Amino acid sequence: MKKISMIGPPLLLLSLLAACDKQLDLTPEDTLVDSQVFGSELATEQALADAYINLFRAVTGNIAYVIGDFTTENLQHSVFYDVYEDGSVVTADDGVQSVWQNYYRAINLANNIIVKTQQYAQYAAAKQAQFIAEARLIRAYAYLDLLKLFGDGALMDRPDGLGVPLQLMPFEGYDTGDIIPRSTNAQVYAQIIADLTEPMADLPDRHSNDLHTRSRATKGSAAALRARTWLYMHRFEDAAAAAAEVLQSRPAIYQLATNLLDLFPPNSDGQAKTLVPEYLFAFPVSHITSPSTSLNNNLSNGYFFKRSFWISPAFISMFGSGDLRAQQLIFKGDSIYNPDQFGERTTFKFNNSNGRDNVSVIRLAEVILTRAEALARTKGVTGEAVSLLNQVRSRSMKDAGTYSVDDFENPTALLAVILEERRKELAFEGFYRYDRIRNGQFPRDNGLPEGKWVLPIPQREIDISNGVIVQNPGYLN
Repeated sequence: MKKISMIGPPLLLLSLLAACDKQLDLTPEDTLVDSQVFGSELATEQALADAYINLFRAVTGNIAYVIGDFTTENLQHSVFYDVYEDGSVVTADDGVQSVWQNYYRAINLANNIIVKTQQYAQYAAAKQAQFIAEARLIRAYAYLDLLKLFGDGALMDRPDGLGVPLQLMPFEGYDTGDIIPRSTNAQVYAQIIADLTEPMADLPDRHSNDLHTRSRATKGSAAALRARTWLYMHRFEDAAAAAAEVLQSRPAIYQLATNLLDLFPPNSDGQAKTLVPEYLFAFPVSHITSPSTSLNNNLSNGYFFKRSFWISPAFISMFGSGDLRAQQLIFKGDSIYNPDQFGERTTFKFNNSNGRDNVSVIRLAEVILTRAEALARTKGVTGEAVSLLNQVRSRSMKDAGTYSVDDFENPTALLAVILEERRKELAFEGFYRYDRIRNGQFPRDNGLPEGKWVLPIPQREIDISNGVIVQNPGYLN
């Protein structure tokens, strides 16, 4: 019987991030066999918490979250990050290897829950199905991020391009001969959509409390992630329909925050901050209860201290007069520890110096703009598309008036405004790079060869697979 290490103390998911802040470092006597872990509801929930923790580590670790902005005109950055912007990153780069490993660790934990819960569970079938459905959303999220980062042409409607290895069973190690080549983009996308569709009936609309509703998988977050996936696949009618599923839950479950500082609150004291109803899925980092824990969102050092990133003045100038996103969500950050960037500005979305801010993963503003874009692409200039645009824009530009259909000569004009609104609204949340690529644009206007709009496959993975896993074309010698 195989064994699995349980991570963290017993917990009831009161705080997914706080209660499980350990790595696989337990002594042998702390290990449990699979039947013990997945036979019990509480132990399975602990394993699920571990999967959420590892997804959090993957999403926010190393360059995974920030590359969506620092490789674009949104940010200026330290010279350390030049290699990711100009395509000179080597295939053996430690950062790239870390991103790959972190996501596959989360996927493997999800796979264990999906497979072994069905084998060993001795508790209510409905709860088993819910845990499996949550694990499938974790797996889907991880695979979508991997495709964005590594899939050759995945964002450019090239279904036959090579994506990533599609591991759907618990990984037993390369010594077993279980080496999986890269699946096509289409195959990986199909699995993501299946993971976000097939178990929908098993996901709740809400969990037992509001914190869990906004930090664990629900019907709403699954539909929203499906909308994002369809958008990246250039399946715009499907994206519009999936987004509509979410918007039907307004205002009962989801609603736009009226105040940006409720959405991204000042957090100098590092105390727990509410996840307001705009969040469909977020990592509740501020709910860490122990001041001594090492767990943080990995973003404050780069953003708050401006050691790595600061906002391009040209981007700041794009915000219209009176735009609250510029007035409230852009600030100086720390000016003591990095005097070289004393006068530069940074994002207020991560304003706690210890990295204890909550991290947005999916929020309603994105879903609204996804439906607006999808409608503009499929139906042209419509009243609904313009109304959706206004809902997001008007929150931050209260005195600017609203758009009408007469303001747009054609769908192209409307799309340009929607995409600019996405850029401003979702800035520093890791979207802009991928919005540019899926629209056939350089991540940054620097002439980067198209083959390097994705990261290289880590050389270690190629080597240990004996070449079964192959490199992206842009990084072949």
